[in-house]
Amino acid sequence: MDNKFYIYKLARQSDKTNYHFVDIDIDKAPSEDAVYYGLTRNPQKRLSQHRPIKGDNISMCIIAEFDSVWFALEHEARIIADHVRTYGQAPELQGMANSGVSQ
Repeated sequence: MDNKFYIYKLARQSDKTNYHFVDIDIDKAPSEDAVYYGLTRNPQKRLSQHRPIKGDNISMCIIAEFDSVWFALEHEARIIADHVRTYGQAPELQGMANSGVSQ
């Protein structure tokens, strides 16, 4: 993996998904099927960490990439806020980091 920071969304699929399948669809957010948005430097490793907790029918799609963690964090927060504005609530599995509020 390179030194990029990736913003991703997780979505539920109808079937069990592959641990190593990470799709790329830049700028496709927010989206109604998203159950979670996150930031990672290693998408495949992060997907394998999510699956035991969020389910084996979870897929990951990279929606943005950045060279700077600060711009990546800003983009992640904006996507979550836009999701709430558009769909009236946070994604199903979205917790709020460091807030004490969970899903």
